[in-house]
Amino acid sequence: MLSAVFASVLAFLSVLCAFPAPYGGVPVLEGLSAALGRLGTIGPFAAYRRRESLRERRRSCLVHLPVLLDVLTLGLTAGLSFDASLELYCSRYRNDLSASLSEAMASWRIGLSTRSEALAHLAEELDVDALQRFASAVTEALAFGSPLADVLEHQAQAIRDEHRSHVEEEIEKVPVKMLIPLGTLIVPAMLLAILGPLMGPAFNSF
Repeated sequence: MLSAVFASVLAFLSVLCAFPAPYGGVPVLEGLSAALGRLGTIGPFAAYRRRESLRERRRSCLVHLPVLLDVLTLGLTAGLSFDASLELYCSRYRNDLSASLSEAMASWRIGLSTRSEALAHLAEELDVDALQRFASAVTEALAFGSPLADVLEHQAQAIRDEHRSHVEEEIEKVPVKMLIPLGTLIVPAMLLAILGPLMGPAFNSF
């Protein structure tokens, strides 16, 4: 939320500085806009941006992971290998998960790490429980020769159910979160709008 407010302020200042004087183009505004832009690269602001970027990667991973599992299941069922099915997904989809998996796949293909190490490192980096379960299931299935398609199909359904439950919890929290702007912005404005006309004549009588 803070990042959205920060971006909105920067966008407003940029638009305002684009107008000629006296409505814009003020050197003070230009300096303020530049200062706000530099805040995102120093101190706690940079750490906050990194946390937000990692949180966005995790969210994107959870959203796209069921589709990945579906594609892998279809590929394995059609007779493709795990690597061929994974490459099919990475070539057809453009998102954070496919980019991370492409890097991991390249690392085990050129011998920098094994498949299990690359997947485990990716799951540890993103710190997503569903991805860690996926990496463990792939490693065990390929190591012991057990059928992987059925396991991935069940995992995809479980992740969808988990994501649906998370969305329902977030929806239930919305009314509570709305109490803050309602109590600090809307209610005072309504009181001013109602009491203002009534109190005006009283002040004018003094």
